[in-house]
Amino acid sequence: MSQNKGITVLLDTNMLLMMANGIPVLEQIEEKLLTKPRYIVIKPVYDELVRIVDSEKPSISRRARLALEIVNRYCEIVDYAVNPGETVDDAILRYASENNVVVATNDKELRRRLRSRGLPEIYLREESWRIDVEGVPSFY
Repeated sequence: MSQNKGITVLLDTNMLLMMANGIPVLEQIEEKLLTKPRYIVIKPVYDELVRIVDSEKPSISRRARLALEIVNRYCEIVDYAVNPGETVDDAILRYASENNVVVATNDKELRRRLRSRGLPEIYLREESWRIDVEGVPSFY
């Protein structure tokens, strides 16, 4: 499967933690898109995982540590700041709008905000534990 420079997938904290649970998210994304996209994580998401490692109970901390390993192995970390008054989700939305990327998340509120702006999303259908894609143009 060749890497397609035309599609970039931004992974959020929620999706990375699901991957740390053993769900083969990247493989399913590549299967759905029929290509290997560029995977990115913006710095605020990376920092959120670091905070979880340091502050949460051991089982969640362990998952966050695994998620960081996944990021370091498969993703490019993009230096991007959260503006004053913004949440990490706001920064994800802003980055997605500015850079034409697909956001992979299972956060219901973030998904609603992506759809309301017409931005493409990748999410996990919990009933089947399979990835689904919405709003990605077929020309990718």
